[in-house]
Amino acid sequence: MGIIMVVAVLSLAGCCKVIPCMPWCPPIETPKPTPIQIEARLAIMRNRVVAESKVLAIKERFKGKETEAAYVEASDLYAKAMSENNAWLSVLTTSIENNENLEGIKSYEKQSTVATDSTEAFVKYGKEILVGKSSTGLVPASLPSKGLELSPIGDFITALVNSGITIYKENMNLRAQVRKNMAEVLRKELIWKTWTDIKQAEVK
Repeated sequence: MGIIMVVAVLSLAGCCKVIPCMPWCPPIETPKPTPIQIEARLAIMRNRVVAESKVLAIKERFKGKETEAAYVEASDLYAKAMSENNAWLSVLTTSIENNENLEGIKSYEKQSTVATDSTEAFVKYGKEILVGKSSTGLVPASLPSKGLELSPIGDFITALVNSGITIYKENMNLRAQVRKNMAEVLRKELIWKTWTDIKQAEVK
């Protein structure tokens, strides 16, 4: 009887390697990212952090003046950047889920450029309205320009393209369910927040 039980357990374990989603199989763990993948993720996150810092500075600068044209324009430009960067992220995560060669997707590099351009447009405009420029008709702000600065745009386009490909290649040989799990992790980690959801951290 004991031998039969051992054989049954081993059979189930072997089955889980082939069909890991069966009810008796343990949950599939998402592998920890490698140093190369961590570096790639950080490169992707950097300009999002820059953009979010500008959003917070603009909200502080225009507190109580949210109907002013400059504030509305800034929020519209941010919405465009958010949309294009999240579209780029969708291309990346879908390619991982479907195990589709990212380098063979024609729209990938184009979307990388569009996402970077829209980020650049928002951050540049945000910087202008924070420091004040006579061409905009705004009164120069008393607050200095806040936040980090963007990478040179050409460098960041290259970084965005290469970082996405690095992440894809790091996951291409994983099983389907593991790739799906990893894609979901990346969505949560790299997605851009809406303008409304970006808030100053509360001091406890």
